[in-house]
Amino acid sequence: MPNEPVTLAYTEWTLVELDGDAVEVGADELAPHLVLDLEEARASGSGGVNRLTGHFVLSADELRFGPLVTTRMAGPESAMKREDAFLAALERVTSYQLEGRTLTLLAGEDAVVRLSC
Repeated sequence: MPNEPVTLAYTEWTLVELDGDAVEVGADELAPHLVLDLEEARASGSGGVNRLTGHFVLSADELRFGPLVTTRMAGPESAMKREDAFLAALERVTSYQLEGRTLTLLAGEDAVVRLSC
């Protein structure tokens, strides 16, 4: 339901903005997304071509992703570039803001990734 509150954990967060640019996903492409398991401190999801998984550290004012590993499938060049940029942005994340149905991942004070559910 759109009006129900969402939480950081166990929500499928879909990439909508990357380094300030709106993300356009083709009809035949998989949207990059992320799910955070707080009990296991594990992130999982997809970069749009490959599945991803790894650990993260979360505290009151910090969110940092550990090394993320992916499968190694090939895809369309545009999807591969977007995936590489998404993974690189996740490596820079230091904190987050959760407002309504939007999760913003920050590197310092700069928004590097915006996701929605």
